[in-house]
Amino acid sequence: VNDPAKNDADAQIEAATAEQLWQLGAFGLQVPAELGGLGLSNTQYARLVEVVGAHDLGVGITLGAHQSIGFKGVLLFG
Repeated sequence: VNDPAKNDADAQIEAATAEQLWQLGAFGLQVPAELGGLGLSNTQYARLVEVVGAHDLGVGITLGAHQSIGFKGVLLFG
């Protein structure tokens, strides 16, 4: 179970939480399904990160970073 207070105190997400997010495909939310991701639309992605961020903003930001830093450039320009 994710513990936002512990994440804040430790300044990181627990490894078990990150592993569970990985297994759910949360680091590939907007990656097209044909490339192994979930293929969420911008609206679906925004809503999911909104819900996650309401519980633990750090986790929401982590998921957001994986959708924007590097991924979009590779997807758009190879």
